[in-house]
Amino acid sequence: MLCKKLSVIVTFPNTTSALAMEDMCKKNGIPGEIVPVPDAITAGCGFAWKADVSCHEAIKTFVEENNLKYSEFYELEI
Repeated sequence: MLCKKLSVIVTFPNTTSALAMEDMCKKNGIPGEIVPVPDAITAGCGFAWKADVSCHEAIKTFVEENNLKYSEFYELEI
């Protein structure tokens, strides 16, 4: 049995935006990973960024400061 934990999920309007997020996060040591959009969310491109919920505000600030395109931020147990 897998244990679910609370995560921050960032969705994107398209694949290009998701890959830009992944590239910028890797270059800047921002925690997280690209995952398929969880079933509980409907999103445009099918990819999302997932990280520990404790990083929510830091990731949101990073996304906004770097003008990365995103659709929504969610907190989900996955």
